[in-house]
Amino acid sequence: MHDGHEGHAGHHHHHHDLEATSASREEAVALLGYMVAHNEHHAEELTELAENMRGLGLADAAEEIENSVADFKEGNLKLRTAFALLQK
Repeated sequence: MHDGHEGHAGHHHHHHDLEATSASREEAVALLGYMVAHNEHHAEELTELAENMRGLGLADAAEEIENSVADFKEGNLKLRTAFALLQK
């Protein structure tokens, strides 16, 4: 992993300066925008992981990861739509 995710392979926590439950609208919108971009980055990392697994002969696991990335991207599209609605 990269971009500050080293050592987080099995234990990944996010610590944001903002608690979503007590955020102002501006802070909540900013956090959602950040999370959309962050999720897109994770989807890219998972795609790379699937490619690596496929190269190691782990096609079944690679396929499951690829399927999960498709689901991940679908969910992120909904988050992006919510973000766009908040931009109005």
